[in-house]
Amino acid sequence: MKVLYLLDGSAFLYRSFFALPPLSTSKGFPTGAIYGFMRAIFYLLKKEKPSFFAVAFDHPAPTKRENIYKDYKARRPKMPDPLKLQIPVIKELLDLLGIKRYEIEGYEADDIIATLSQKAIEKGFFVRIYSPDKDVMQLIGERLIVINPITNEVYDVKKVEEKFGVSPKFLKDYLALVGDKVDNIEGIKGVGPKTAIKILNEYGSVENILRNWDNFLRAFPEAKRENLELALSLLELKEVESLEFKEEEVRIKDPKKDLLVKKLEELEMKSLIKEVEGLSKVKAQRSLF
Repeated sequence: MKVLYLLDGSAFLYRSFFALPPLSTSKGFPTGAIYGFMRAIFYLLKKEKPSFFAVAFDHPAPTKRENIYKDYKARRPKMPDPLKLQIPVIKELLDLLGIKRYEIEGYEADDIIATLSQKAIEKGFFVRIYSPDKDVMQLIGERLIVINPITNEVYDVKKVEEKFGVSPKFLKDYLALVGDKVDNIEGIKGVGPKTAIKILNEYGSVENILRNWDNFLRAFPEAKRENLELALSLLELKEVESLEFKEEEVRIKDPKKDLLVKKLEELEMKSLIKEVEGLSKVKAQRSLF
């Protein structure tokens, strides 16, 4: 059974940065996000022994969502300078580990993950996504699950239905109705989780609400059609048409151990150097699957 492991690098490095104390080297270089991120990578390699693994990052250029809605994610704080400094180092370490990473202008990590997932499943893969964000949960199905790398919670179809009251297929519709404060997406005024579930039970989807707008407006007179259309558009994961899924690209390569150890020594991360020493054992175990 072939399994593709995908990590939302951008979401996780933010969580790593804010979850850990402000660690730094003796020379003052910040390392908290690097340590948290790489600790999770080594844990995953050791526990799951993946043969196919990739990490997706948001591109620093404006995304397609920001181009149509300038206030998208406007409530999020500006990226702290100490975190900016650590991102290139994390990417360098992934390269040295032999892990494929993706970053495509105009798209978010979620879009890359969605595209890779769909194409991998079409080629017979099962997919395990590691992300603390709920947006990717709309991808969940028979061959795909989502794991929160912070809490280790595993989300399948049943778990999503228990948490939100709707199936993964209609999660974007649910979020379009209730809104998403994290991404600064406005929902329908007066619509909370319970009401959203009732609405979807009646209408089936936001697209059907839009087709029956006059009827919906009688029940929710303050609703704005353009806001609901915008919300659904922002929440839909976009296919990256230029992105191809190539099995050999996402197959983990042999790590460049000497360079990896040297870099970790510079970062004064002795505990992670010990993890590098155990990679040969992981590789041997992985070859059995």
